[in-house]
Amino acid sequence: MDFEKTLRSMREEIEADDEVREKTLPLARNAVRKCSQSIKEAHRGDFEASRKNLDEAHSMVIEAAKEMKKSSFMSKSRVLDTAYQELTEAANVLSLLEKGMLTPPEEYSIPSRQYLTGLADTIGELRRAILDALRTDEITRAEKFLVFMEDIHEELHAFDFPNALIPDLRRKCDVARGIIERTRGDLTTAVRQSKLISQLSNFEESMKRE
Repeated sequence: MDFEKTLRSMREEIEADDEVREKTLPLARNAVRKCSQSIKEAHRGDFEASRKNLDEAHSMVIEAAKEMKKSSFMSKSRVLDTAYQELTEAANVLSLLEKGMLTPPEEYSIPSRQYLTGLADTIGELRRAILDALRTDEITRAEKFLVFMEDIHEELHAFDFPNALIPDLRRKCDVARGIIERTRGDLTTAVRQSKLISQLSNFEESMKRE
């Protein structure tokens, strides 16, 4: 047995895996950055710019996924998990804020587990959208987003599987529950303040007429 030849073959295999990894990681990191920018633009109401960043992120993830198929070792890794989760979050923030609807995973070829955990993260971004709406006294819009938050959490809560099957989903659902409770409290306070202001305004008008 030529032991040196065996080791050389192993080295070549691992070097090929490393080459794939070196190509994949920058793509994944840049995709995450593009998704973050997409979310920021969606909150600003610039949906065209948001979609542009989202599409660019999607292209990067597709390219990275193709690279990973060249290595049996890398194709089994979780290098793209975060990118897929961020892609899920960005796509749903955009579609919810612009059209009031969720984006299905097949639209961006997102694996099921990464889609579920990414969807859980969307709840936090909806809180941000609600706070933005409250600052401009858009109570109805804020109430609509709270319903989205509650619906998403309820659906995700039904995926009662061990962490080994859906990594991190339970923890994210627990975090989301706290976010929803705080947001519900903020919205309730805002609604009460709005009603009080309206009542005071009506009282002032009635006093002026007397």
